[in-house]
Amino acid sequence: MTAGGEMTLILEFQPLSIAVRARVVRCEAVDVELPGEAVWRRKEYSLGVHFIDRSPELAAAIRDATNQTTGIEQSQARILVLGKDDDVSSLIEQTLAEAGYKPRVLTHARYAISTAKRIGAKAVVVNLELDREFSARTVLDTLRSDPATQQLPIIICARQAWLQPTYRTYITDKRLRLLLVPFTPEELIATVDKSIEEAQ
Repeated sequence: MTAGGEMTLILEFQPLSIAVRARVVRCEAVDVELPGEAVWRRKEYSLGVHFIDRSPELAAAIRDATNQTTGIEQSQARILVLGKDDDVSSLIEQTLAEAGYKPRVLTHARYAISTAKRIGAKAVVVNLELDREFSARTVLDTLRSDPATQQLPIIICARQAWLQPTYRTYITDKRLRLLLVPFTPEELIATVDKSIEEAQ
């Protein structure tokens, strides 16, 4: 199973059975811990899905089954943080985690697309102090050209130079959000919140 596939799930909640269409947004192999030296030879996966046909009955059934009063809409949104290992990336990661997001920091731009697919990213935050192998525009063009990330909200954390007219035209054409460095944690969260909300 790969992320992005659509399927029909039959969910059995005694005495209720619900058929619902869902799209896979995350599929990760997981390790199964067993006591002693036992070995689990079957591969198991952690599957994250987006319900296409949501209904009050489905929400209530899952809420009851998981014994969670917050329901199924409160899962942590995964955010891909792309940039070099510096103070700015550390601040972004810490701020997102404290706000209830699940950030994944990636320092190698070449893996941006595959990582976004694998974790089911809801948005990408780019710290434009990237490694020298990739220019800022190359990274952003790549993100916008791949079907897996072309519709994702992309927030770029950049310096004042990006306020120049040529850059602002590029930002508009690529549907990017600019967050000037330095920024406050509140400004970062407000920008990420609004970007995800408008993309839904």
